Amino acid sequence: MARFSFCGPTYQSQSIIADCQRTFNFYPESDESGQGKSQMPMYCTPGLALFVELPTNPVRGLLEINGRAFGVGGSKLYEILSGGTATELGDVGNDGNPVTMVTNGTAGNQVCVCSAGNLYVFNLKTSTFTIVAPLEGTPSMVEWCDGYGIALLANSNKFQVSNLEDMTTWNPLGVQQVSVFPENVGAIKQAFRQLFVLGIDGHAQIYYDSGANQYTPFDVISGAFMEQGISAPNSICVLDNTPFWIGGNKNGVGIAWRANGYSPLRISNHAIETAWATYPQGSADAVGYAYIDQGHTFWVLRFPSANGGQGATWVYDAATQMWHERGYWIQQGVTGYSAHLSTCHCYAFGQHLVGDWNSGNIYTMSITILDDNGQPIRRFRRAPHISSEQQRIFHQQMQIDMEVGDGPSPPLVDANGDPRDPQVMLRWSDDGGRSWSNEHWIGAGQVGTYRTRVLWNRLGSSRDRVYEMAVSDPITWRVVDAYLKASPGFTEPTERYAKQVAKMT
Repeated sequence: MARFSFCGPTYQSQSIIADCQRTFNFYPESDESGQGKSQMPMYCTPGLALFVELPTNPVRGLLEINGRAFGVGGSKLYEILSGGTATELGDVGNDGNPVTMVTNGTAGNQVCVCSAGNLYVFNLKTSTFTIVAPLEGTPSMVEWCDGYGIALLANSNKFQVSNLEDMTTWNPLGVQQVSVFPENVGAIKQAFRQLFVLGIDGHAQIYYDSGANQYTPFDVISGAFMEQGISAPNSICVLDNTPFWIGGNKNGVGIAWRANGYSPLRISNHAIETAWATYPQGSADAVGYAYIDQGHTFWVLRFPSANGGQGATWVYDAATQMWHERGYWIQQGVTGYSAHLSTCHCYAFGQHLVGDWNSGNIYTMSITILDDNGQPIRRFRRAPHISSEQQRIFHQQMQIDMEVGDGPSPPLVDANGDPRDPQVMLRWSDDGGRSWSNEHWIGAGQVGTYRTRVLWNRLGSSRDRVYEMAVSDPITWRVVDAYLKASPGFTEPTERYAKQVAKMT
């Protein structure tokens, strides 16, 4: 049997007969030792368990500060307590969009929420809730940098700066106008004590606190100008020590970027950019958050308008520089999936908490959780094409190398109540991914049966074949590789991903 480059990222090309790979609710991980059995195994994305349900919905933002957690559900601000309860703190405007939430740095005594064109401040020490007096424009986003609150004023190229360490007070003299590019500002983000200001038509400028003026302390950094702006304001996140966003310029949009110093670096690829372009709003409505797990730094992007309004979720892994997809299995609709339930995140009480875009639920998110709030997680991998210059290949045997014997104890049961193995499905397409064979199910071994082989025999012939594997039982699935016995003269159809990534790097 020959090794088959089965594991890898999502890469469904503009032409599916060129490449139609998908990785859904799995993520590939590089073997950093270089000595492993596989250079690119795939592991399970995390599941969700209910932590607390907010009385109002949806969850529009989360924030952790000094061991305390806060969230916005619908039109209310709540404190989320470690025991899985929530306390209402005050009313905030609700336009259905994500909120931005910040805290005032080293002072750590204020939480500021920007929602529906207004600012709201909760004082952690006095437990007072303040509606901030109107600014010199309508705030669309709030950020914190070097002791100051910064509010982006909507539909303008201006931002307003608060008093030092006090986001309840915003002096009219604190309005700054961006002069280095002509368009309106789409988003602001703080990183490295610097303020990234991104325009909507293809420019960005980084500012720093020069201290030259009490009310307008931020000045441009010479040479810190980029010819790429932002087209999806809610996509911007700081991860892997730098801002990430979706944008472009006057020539076009829909590319994912990261700041490489003061230069934009493209991190999306043609396949993903093509997928995003098919959504009704393109990538403009993308909502992003970042989190770290198992040494991976993930950028999670939800596209609400995709798949007939069910949404779609794409995830970039900064550790491998690869993309995969995540989704909530609904067994109906355009794809069978909606977007992943999470839309915002904070790390609090030693766990990842994420808010639901479709309810008031806040979940614990962990790889030790094997379902999505009680709903099975359907995971699948669609592998690369197997073709040899369109010659007919006879597929005699296909084996997926995965961890087996990990079934639960007591074991899973079938419809008759009898014990059964966790099940693995294989199907294939002989027309480039347009139509598919029947599903062929096989057991992956009950607990302790570690020598079980997950293989299928007598798989017919094809000039061009694509295999797809799917699983949904609540166990920890770990896929190492796959092997194919085929004739005449089958060899590995493509380079292994570790080699491809090394070349790209």
